[in-house]
Amino acid sequence: MLEPIDQPIKETGHFIAKRQDQVMGGFAVDKIQIFSVIFTLFIFFFIFGLVKNKRIKEEYSLLWFAMSFFLLYLSLDRYAIDRLGELFGIAYSPSVLTLLTTGFTFLVLIHLTVVVTRLSEQNKELIQEMGLGQSALQAKVADLLVIVPAYNEEKTIGQVIEDLKSIDLPLDILVINDGSEDLTSPHAKSTGSAMVVDLPKNLGIGGAVQTGFKYAARNGYPIAVQFDGDGQHVASEIPGLVHELEKGADMVIGSRFLEKEAGYRPTFARRTGIRLFEIVNSLLAGQRITDNTSGFRAYNREAIEFLARHYPVDYPEPEAVILLGRNGFRMTEVCTRMRKRQQGDSSIAGITGLYYMIKVLLAVLMTGLRKPVREIR
Repeated sequence: MLEPIDQPIKETGHFIAKRQDQVMGGFAVDKIQIFSVIFTLFIFFFIFGLVKNKRIKEEYSLLWFAMSFFLLYLSLDRYAIDRLGELFGIAYSPSVLTLLTTGFTFLVLIHLTVVVTRLSEQNKELIQEMGLGQSALQAKVADLLVIVPAYNEEKTIGQVIEDLKSIDLPLDILVINDGSEDLTSPHAKSTGSAMVVDLPKNLGIGGAVQTGFKYAARNGYPIAVQFDGDGQHVASEIPGLVHELEKGADMVIGSRFLEKEAGYRPTFARRTGIRLFEIVNSLLAGQRITDNTSGFRAYNREAIEFLARHYPVDYPEPEAVILLGRNGFRMTEVCTRMRKRQQGDSSIAGITGLYYMIKVLLAVLMTGLRKPVREIR
């Protein structure tokens, strides 16, 4: 039933073009072709000039050259659109142009996204190396390094350092000042008890903590503890985490939910999200972790060296659990007390919290699907 209807439609483009040739002697069509060829050659040589003058890298110009050649083909063959329409079974041939334009746009956007992702990773590494290279850091004193990521924590950083120095455990304190806009760095340095790495730009919690892992790996620390700079974590809980490491764990998480207690409890919405991560991460990592978003963690030497190279960015704690689990690291938890945040609001509240949930669920799913990056023993 469709054949008698489709056939005249498919022939419409040919009929109109042929009729134009008869009426106008082909002059109008040829004129359009001439302008089209000139425009296409202009685009080709414009891109060629940009590549020659190193304003565009060769690998980024390939799509544009391909598009220029295709436009040249369309310019030289006046029936090219009709031929392509017949090839793809499209009744209305001009729709081919829309399809091709949309496809090319998507290819360019995907290519740009890949490039931006790569540049973002390179930018992160450059900022980390600048911070580590420009900071005057003392020699290693203890075998335990406490990594304190801090962004605009001038009101709490001094108290956090004092709390860490109060426990009966030899340790070095490394504050990663993540591009703070307040006096976090001067306040930390004024205590005389902490080394401070000043990152020239804000990298987020993932980039800041990874900077600490890089420092720990390069200076041979056998144990590192991640400890927030907002006053939530309790320094006296650190020996419990270290004790679990000594029993054979690669990473120990200070959990708020391993046991019911009367201490600090997050909001209902936050607890719901944490419970969701518990279910998903336990399935993907093959190990049950009750508090995947806790930033209070201890790591042994092998985990430190691994995370110095592969630590996730943005909000990395749930993803890091999957990453370590998939690569054969043994993880465990200990019940720890935590305080309410001393100042400011959570960066993942409200609509941002929903975005965080979606982004992290996607991240942990992709991490769970990737092949391990180290040989599992």
